[in-house]
This record gives sequence, C-alpha cells and structure tokens, in this order.
Amino acid sequence: MRLLIVPMAAMAETSGPFSRCRLLAESAAAAGIDVVTCIAEDVNYSEICGIKNYFLDVPAPLGMPKIIASNVFHVAQKLGITSRKTVKSFDEVLRLTGNSVYRYLVKSVASVRRAIRSFKPDIVYSEFSIPAMIAAKLEKKKLFTTVSYPTQPEYANSPKLAKGVNRYLKEKKLPQVKCVLELFDWADECFCPSIHELEPIEKENVTFCGALKNINTSERLRDKIVVYMGNGTVSAGLTERELSKAFSDSEYEVYIASKYLKAKNTGNIHIAPRWNFNELLDEAVLFINHGGQNSVVDGLLHGVPQMIVPGKVFERRYNAVSVVKNKAGIIIPHRQFRTDIIRSKADKVIGSENVRRNASELGKKLSSQGGIDIIIKHILKYNL
Repeated sequence: MRLLIVPMAAMAETSGPFSRCRLLAESAAAAGIDVVTCIAEDVNYSEICGIKNYFLDVPAPLGMPKIIASNVFHVAQKLGITSRKTVKSFDEVLRLTGNSVYRYLVKSVASVRRAIRSFKPDIVYSEFSIPAMIAAKLEKKKLFTTVSYPTQPEYANSPKLAKGVNRYLKEKKLPQVKCVLELFDWADECFCPSIHELEPIEKENVTFCGALKNINTSERLRDKIVVYMGNGTVSAGLTERELSKAFSDSEYEVYIASKYLKAKNTGNIHIAPRWNFNELLDEAVLFINHGGQNSVVDGLLHGVPQMIVPGKVFERRYNAVSVVKNKAGIIIPHRQFRTDIIRSKADKVIGSENVRRNASELGKKLSSQGGIDIIIKHILKYNL
C-alpha cells in the first residue's frame, strides 16, 4: 500500500494542515504503509523524520508576485489590516492564501502530478489541498480528504471565486464546479477530525474520527492560562498588550504562543514561538484561542474551558459557536478584546464548575472515536 499525503500550503501561520499531515504520515509508516508527502516548505513546514517529501510550490496571497507577497501577512497583521477583513467562506480562504488562483494551480497541480507519477501511490490524501484533489482526478487515483462542517459548500460558499479553478478544469477537460468547495465531493472517502456534537455533517462518505492524536492527560495543579491566537483578526501585538494588562497581577502564569512576537518572560507573562501544549493544557484553567479546529479540540481533550476570539473568520466563528452551544466556553467579539472585559469574563469561566465538566465530557467523546487509527484502517482496506 502506497500513500501520498498533500496538505494545504500557505505563507501565513496555519499549523492545522501540517500537524495533521505529520501525524498521518508517521502513523501510516508505523502501520507498514509506504508513505511520502508533497508539502510546500512554507512557514508551517518542518522535516518529518524518515518520510520523503516531494516539492510543492508555496502559494502567494491573492496570487501576488512573490517579491511583494513574501512579507504581506506579517506586515498586514502588524498594521492590523487582517482585523478589517471579513472571511465568509472557505472559498475566500483559498483565494486569500492563493490556493485557488489559476497561476498557482498550473504550477502546483503539475508538482503533485509529478509526485504521483514518480511514487505511484494507491491513495492520495488531501489535507484541504485543492491541487491534490485535482491531481488525483487527473491521474485517476483514489482520493481521501479531510473535511469539516464549515468547509462544506452547503454551509457557505462563494461561486464567483471559482473562476480560476474552472478555467483550469476546463483546460484539463474536467467537470466544472459551481464553487471551489464542490471539489471536496470528488473524494472517495472523507474524514472529519471531530465529533457529531460539534460538527453534525450528514454525508454517507464522511467518517468521524474524533481527535486524531492520542494524548495522556494527568491531574495536576491548574494555575496557567494558555494562549494561541494564530494568524487572524486579533493582532499579535494587541494580544500581548491586552493579556499582559489583564493578567499581570493575577495568580496565573500566562503562556502566549506566537511566531509574530519576540520571545521573552516578563513576570508571569511568558512568550515564545511555540509551547508544549500537551503539558501546559493539563495545568491550565483557561485556553484563550482563535477558534481554529486544532486549538478547540486540543482544549477539549484536556478538559480546559475556552475563551474564543474568532474575529471575522467564518470557520473560527462556527467552531466558537459550537463550543458555546455545548456550554464548554465563551466567545469574546474581537472588538471587545479589551483588558477589563477579558479579565471579567475569564474570572467567570474559570470559576464555573459546569463549564469545566462540559469541556471534560466533550474531550472524552473526542478521544473515544478512534482517531488516526480510523483513517489507517480505511486506507488498509484497499491494500489488495
């Protein structure tokens, strides 16, 4: 059995696709599957030990020339430009990151096809990668993909953004799509790294995996607040400023993870590009995050109440609302991301036994669905 894994690429910090790709690649290799990757060496990339990686192009935001685009996300966040952009559907994410731009598709699909022809996989696994979906179709390979509730076309879509994709599909004599998200329907099998309570997808070819990774939790003294805001509406500078003012006089040690901030320790405020979330979340009373799927799931697995600031990004808003509906956390609108509001709401959430219990129960459900082993079993059933 031969497996090629291709995650979505981006110049911006977006750790979800690559982290899931790494976990799948390592688990597949451990199960005896011959696995390689086709990953763009962007800001999210790091080498996966023992796994060959084929070249994939890095998309430029909005398809801009790379000389201009190389620092655009960093500058945009520093200037607060990202906070003014409302993202209404995953089509818009694909357009903004350059993943559905015609010029990028020409290069990237060709790169994935070269990897397919060289490696000859039985299955191509797309981790939200549009080039991988198209390349698998052109090379007549079985296609697996990751999905989520808010990336379905039924949830939200922007047909006008399919122009570049349809131009490419037409050139390759492939069926046209009403919106880019219809490409997910080309998959033979889809996997949702969540549970029905959080993402109630009703499609026959979708398998719920729960949390992909296995974690060991332990009862420890909880005296920490963990923060990860990624790349989005609330800038890194604003995050540092408001949270420092909100908690510098508190009893909690605050750990902020951001690639956009200088690493430092100021009293009880600690900043670094990365932290070991598995350890910190076991000791956390609160997880402040941007509503990304990985972040939400990680928080729930460790039974940590969440304060989510999704901003104007549709998927993060969906995830935040889902957590609130399940009474495992609260939402703070980005315009209310101010010291007094943050501290007041944090104190209420931290003091709620009900919220902690609900977060813990959701975490148990997420960890009982089978995780990455479910995907491996589905891959191996095609091992003829």
